[in-house]
Amino acid sequence: MKCVHLDFHTSPDIPNIGEHFNKEEFTKAIRDSHIDSMTVFAKCHHGYTYYPSKVAPMHPGLSFNLLKEQIEAIHDAGAKAPIYITVGWSKNDADNHPEWHHKDFVSNETIYIGAIPCDDPNTPLDHPAWTTLCPVGDYFKHLEEITHEICREFDVSDGIFYDICFISDNCGCDACKKGMLEMGFDVTSLEDAKKYYIIKRIEMMKRLTGIVHSYCKDAPVFYNGGAETDRPQYHPYQTHYELEDLPTGSGGYDLMPIRAKYFEKYGKRYLGMTGKFHHSWGEFGGFKSKEALRYECADMVSVGASISVGDHLHPCGMIDKSTYSIISHAFDYTSKIEKYSENTHTYTDIGIWTSGSRASDIGASKILQIMHLDFDVIMHNDDLSKYRCIILPDRVVLDKADKERLISYTANGGKLIASYESIFDETGIKKIRKSEYDMDYIEYPMEDFSTPFLSYSSAYVTEGEGEHLAKIYEPYFSRTWGHFCGHKNTPNKTEPASYPALIQNGNVTYFAHPIFEVYNNIGSYVVEQYIIKVIESVYDKYITSQNLPSCARVRFRKSDDDSFYALHILYAPPVNRGNACLIPDFPTLHDVKVTVRTDKIITGAFCVPSGEAVDFEQGEGYVTVSVSPFNLHRLIILEY
Repeated sequence: MKCVHLDFHTSPDIPNIGEHFNKEEFTKAIRDSHIDSMTVFAKCHHGYTYYPSKVAPMHPGLSFNLLKEQIEAIHDAGAKAPIYITVGWSKNDADNHPEWHHKDFVSNETIYIGAIPCDDPNTPLDHPAWTTLCPVGDYFKHLEEITHEICREFDVSDGIFYDICFISDNCGCDACKKGMLEMGFDVTSLEDAKKYYIIKRIEMMKRLTGIVHSYCKDAPVFYNGGAETDRPQYHPYQTHYELEDLPTGSGGYDLMPIRAKYFEKYGKRYLGMTGKFHHSWGEFGGFKSKEALRYECADMVSVGASISVGDHLHPCGMIDKSTYSIISHAFDYTSKIEKYSENTHTYTDIGIWTSGSRASDIGASKILQIMHLDFDVIMHNDDLSKYRCIILPDRVVLDKADKERLISYTANGGKLIASYESIFDETGIKKIRKSEYDMDYIEYPMEDFSTPFLSYSSAYVTEGEGEHLAKIYEPYFSRTWGHFCGHKNTPNKTEPASYPALIQNGNVTYFAHPIFEVYNNIGSYVVEQYIIKVIESVYDKYITSQNLPSCARVRFRKSDDDSFYALHILYAPPVNRGNACLIPDFPTLHDVKVTVRTDKIITGAFCVPSGEAVDFEQGEGYVTVSVSPFNLHRLIILEY
């Protein structure tokens, strides 16, 4: 599915809203751009509706029911029209109802996003400036009322999108403290406030979804902010997931894949969300290249995701021709390849057991992507027998049952790679204490780096069984105001420490440092090579490639319905220009070969969408594909 999320956060100071809206042109733009769904606005962050409402003020510059006209135009194009409702940010409500403000539990101060309000209205404003609201008490009643009204006035079978639903993890507003008392919580306890926050957000989701489903029982309902890997408590209450990752303005190009693989495990529909903007949301006149957007869409397809592209409609209501030229180009390509993504799943034997630590999980994901290894995300109670290697990045917390499962897994030949806090005593490797130093050095045999290299972190002191594969060299002292050396870190001592940086005990390999977090945050080439060498030493890769640069991405999926594999190869090297991460160039790759392990007998191989036949060599337990020259994206279907 190819979607557009059409923002419409429009100041009350702008007149003549929608004056150039033309239903026929709107319909044509959607049809010509191959759009299957477009989310349109009922109520925006400025706090105004775009239809005549009895619950909230209609935008003062609007004289007609714009939402109704948009929905009709979208339906005329044969597309769906989910309806957007803001939750956490609504300026008009925040100005008129300070009692609805979301307040930090500790400071009791209102939570502002972007810029803090300024007394001088003429002070330049370069950032977002929203006052956050708490959907508890009377404000939640308002959300219920507007949901009822929208469901009565419009056909909501295409869905509802609630935005800004999970800011912070606590609230100290009067309504929350009153509710905490009524439920027996300690109103002086931050931990109790966090528990209450979760309870009330889940209650919000259940009650609002209940209202929507009382009008249309199958309507999709999504709560933005609740599709994060570190917020699993909210995942069961979403009908689908929209993964908001605008790579140019935030996150980069390696964030979305691990999130997609995580949410793929739930068996629900999931969308990747990017934007047409150069930077991020609400950037009028900001564009990325059409090829960059095509790459992003192909990237989403390669991880089994549907596509959502963010746009922002001009206040006059006129579709921006440049925007839809770019979207049309990307969606035209996507429409030709997307059927080979539907009802497929990641096909691999290496998995990341996510820790909930964003930096650690993304660091592990980046390393595997650089190695051109597609991977799976492992969730609690997953069958471990399908994996030949499992990575526990830095901060995985395991219960007794999970530890027992992993010990059984390694006893049966599975390879376990753990780092930092993720190791546990049953492996024969025991954490004693954290090192006293701020950072240290690692010595590991590599061709180009025979001397200790900086770890950019400190390690755990460990003891136990196993072979020590890498040494730690401590600094003379931690860098402080009282003790420092030169411009940066303290140099290393000349003798190694008594505890190791890397231990291997049977099928368990342990990094004593938070190595994946370090790689994500620092990007050190030496640290990268260290991790790769260690992974290669314990895991016989199921995908191998020739002549692929590190920025290339390889994804391998298997159809659930038909007898084929889908091999995706993407290449578009990102660069930083100004304050944005861009992919401006799309070099052609030549002489690429990819070998994949499989016990299937491949009967045919071809490129999509061209249909061009692909040369392949079948071996015992593997197939090698010869890839003709390409740029940006190559999709090869292997039939069996």
